[in-house]
Amino acid sequence: MKSIRILLGALAMLAISLGAVACGDDDEGSTAADEATTEDAGTVTVTATDDIEADEYSFDLSATPTADTKEVTFQNDGERPHELIFVRINEGFTVDDAIKAEGEEGTTTPVGFTFAKPGQEAKPIEVKKPLEPGPYVMLCTVETKDKVPHFELGQREEFDIE
Repeated sequence: MKSIRILLGALAMLAISLGAVACGDDDEGSTAADEATTEDAGTVTVTATDDIEADEYSFDLSATPTADTKEVTFQNDGERPHELIFVRINEGFTVDDAIKAEGEEGTTTPVGFTFAKPGQEAKPIEVKKPLEPGPYVMLCTVETKDKVPHFELGQREEFDIE
């Protein structure tokens, strides 16, 4: 888990320096992002929820981001702090590759990062340039009391931008 924290800490620091955001659910079937409309993808809202007793964590996206997404807002409706890391997975890599790389440069391109305390909305992340086609992920690296990152418990959303 320490190596995951190092990787994701490095991603978060890089994302902060670039300024943007996001996090989600990892499902082989349909995901919240698949089911969300793309009509109003200019602003995408990501809502974090948690059921601490059941170790269940999730992200709900108001729409799937598109190349035209300009802003990502992050609302924490959970009982614990959550963060939103939004990155593009670079060609030749997978999300799992990026996590295993422990912050190695070249696996991802940060879009943005934000953090919200329970019941709060984070400052919106402004997407400075159109999102390039390719695979993206939004995830939360905050850990449970048992040191399990939230993205391993459901706060991980993967999607492609055409």
